[in-house]
Amino acid sequence: MRPEAIPSPNPDIAAPIIAPLGLRGKIADELDQLREDLEEIGVQLCLDEEVMLRCMEYLQRLDEMGQRSNWLAAIVRAEDPIGVLPDITLQALADRLKG
Repeated sequence: MRPEAIPSPNPDIAAPIIAPLGLRGKIADELDQLREDLEEIGVQLCLDEEVMLRCMEYLQRLDEMGQRSNWLAAIVRAEDPIGVLPDITLQALADRLKG
């Protein structure tokens, strides 16, 4: 059974969304798990103060990756993905998705 295309609520976007809701939910769940895994890695690395001080820039990148995963999961789950874009607090991600 082929999934039905869901017309975009935004007329500026020509391509319809073609993923069944069940699949979208599973993808979002995987993105949530990815975020949790990234957070756990960051926590474990921060337990070693030397590693934390030496790798702070990379730890911050892990945190940013987790936040991106969180927003992408929200977009995938949303009935109106375009409506989520103004809520994104990571400006670089919001700019990439809007552009």
